[in-house]
Amino acid sequence: MTEVELVKKFYEFLAKGNRQDAYSLLSNDFVLNQAASLPYGGEYIGVNGLNDFFQKFYAFWREFETLQSDYFYSDNKVFAISKIRGVVLKTGKIIETDMVQIYTVENQKLIFAQPFYYDTTLLTTD
Repeated sequence: MTEVELVKKFYEFLAKGNRQDAYSLLSNDFVLNQAASLPYGGEYIGVNGLNDFFQKFYAFWREFETLQSDYFYSDNKVFAISKIRGVVLKTGKIIETDMVQIYTVENQKLIFAQPFYYDTTLLTTD
């Protein structure tokens, strides 16, 4: 499986709610680094960290989907450039924006991910 196929498979598993198979694609010390300014910001390490992240993530979003993604690969990095749409649980506010997520791949496992939202203030203001 190529590095891009690995990231696509990760997204596919998560979209289907299949965390177990998604987590099988991660290294044991996988790190997700979300911007500290986000409602679910912080650094999340390993499966336990990702479970904590998803708990915070779904406490913020009523609905969330990736509308479209393009993938690019260079060295050991996969860049997923996506259009996302979500509905904020507390306010019902609909957010649609662009996001780039950078994954680092090593030995056919995801070891690091960091998303960059086009406009984080959309997610932090009512």
